[in-house]
Amino acid sequence: MIAVASWDALQEQAVALVTGAAAEGLTVRVVGSTGIRLHCAAASATMDALERPAKDIDVVVRHGHRRRLRSWLEARGWIVDRDLLVAMEGGRFAFSHRDLGVCLDVFVEKLEFCHTIDLDGRWERHPTTIPIEDLLLQKLQVHDFKPSDALDAAIVLATHDVGTGGDHDEVIDCGYVAGLLARDWGFHHDATANLDRVRRAVAPGGEIGLDAAGARRVEEGAAKLADAIEQAKKTRAWKVRARMGERMQWWDDVNEREATY
Repeated sequence: MIAVASWDALQEQAVALVTGAAAEGLTVRVVGSTGIRLHCAAASATMDALERPAKDIDVVVRHGHRRRLRSWLEARGWIVDRDLLVAMEGGRFAFSHRDLGVCLDVFVEKLEFCHTIDLDGRWERHPTTIPIEDLLLQKLQVHDFKPSDALDAAIVLATHDVGTGGDHDEVIDCGYVAGLLARDWGFHHDATANLDRVRRAVAPGGEIGLDAAGARRVEEGAAKLADAIEQAKKTRAWKVRARMGERMQWWDDVNEREATY
């Protein structure tokens, strides 16, 4: 396993990957903590202030571009993890690059973790990353919510207003979030619980040391999201699944699926 690179190195490589792939007609967007950092300068500055450790690069590629992206990456020294390639049946790729000291995960078309985030119609909303709502949802969908997930979600909420309409790239569209969760009880169940955890983490005495203004912005944004989620009209499928509740597992076991090789 190669060492994790610095944030500067990760950002440089992530931007180079997206722009280089675009020059070849390939649609790639950065996700995860690197995506949050790249989405806007305020998020990057907040990560630095909170000393958020650097991680690897995660991206998502359009399904029809996945094979060409793999060839393009391999021509530039990236080495594919063949075991994961077989295990995930082409739905995910992992690469390493010894010279750059960077690891790269490539998801295909949608983000499939504990819950699925479908990016249909979302690709062109930002030139480098997935939209801010999806970056937040990627953190809130985690069933085994870690401190790093809470920190990343708090950073998104501390640096972005919550509103409606989705016309502004830097406003979290609560209608989009609420509508998605109104169709999926399991996702709703984990996301709302995680929102509560984030609110507790930024409260006085919590483990996330935001300044007063940042903590207030997180609380206000999380409260707006929670209200929109609560008020959204739930689908019949949501209501049927809600009757079963926690008597049946409501999330996918990501670690088990990835450890099949």
